[in-house]
Amino acid sequence: MEPKKGVIEKSKSVQDMHHLRLMSLLQELERDHGRKKAAAILGVDRRTLDASLDEGLLSRRIRGALERALQSGVGSAAREQRDRNDKLADRMADIEKGFEELGKEVRVHHRALEDANRGLREEWAEVQRRLERTVSELRAGGGRDDNGRVEAGEASSGDPPPRKKKLLRREFPDLVTLEPADDDEEVFGDAWPLIVEWRELKATHPDKGRGLDWLRTEERFMSVELALLEEHGLTLPPATFPLRGFDRNGQVNWRRTALSDTRRALAWREFFPRAWRSLRAKLRRK
Repeated sequence: MEPKKGVIEKSKSVQDMHHLRLMSLLQELERDHGRKKAAAILGVDRRTLDASLDEGLLSRRIRGALERALQSGVGSAAREQRDRNDKLADRMADIEKGFEELGKEVRVHHRALEDANRGLREEWAEVQRRLERTVSELRAGGGRDDNGRVEAGEASSGDPPPRKKKLLRREFPDLVTLEPADDDEEVFGDAWPLIVEWRELKATHPDKGRGLDWLRTEERFMSVELALLEEHGLTLPPATFPLRGFDRNGQVNWRRTALSDTRRALAWREFFPRAWRSLRAKLRRK
């Protein structure tokens, strides 16, 4: 069965394109390197190369040499293909990096949502605990009505009436306030001395400064705030309710950074005068 005419024409077209590509490579090598060096690059003798260029025909030997050179990356066409491959590889690397960064961002947001949900659960559990404490305190403080009469079920003997527990009238006992209250010491417990110091520093220490005294006070101020946040689990103004999860971590982290920066600046300010005095003393001795 003879091949169809269209198939033959297509085959010839492919062969012609391949021939043109090989001829273009041969002419490019001649143009860039000269015939002698082009023959050396292809690994053929000069006479074979001259015949192909002069007659526009490719012998089997020169064709094989050109195909090998093309496969090994010789010529501008191969260079352009390598450049395209490099650009494609760079593009793929950028896409992979973008997906990686997107994945990190998604994970960060997922952790933030988990922290927020955990914080809400903790707040709700705290509200329930406070409600249970309040109910228990009200029950423990009962036994007599407002007029002092013994309520039903209470013994009217000469036994002393049960002491009424002092109720802590704080909606948020773990929220530090700028203004002192009568029950501060009882509410804040071990953190009370630090809160007194914090209020004094907050009232007298300016937000900005550069001197050595200011840096020392700033270091102490940041240390006190971190102790209240981390060691005692308190929340500082201007917050109006206890912070949990992501919000709380943010408050702690920026104070850690501020404390580190302050200590670095303080160390430099303390070191520089000593170094200057030492240098002056050495210069005088000379």
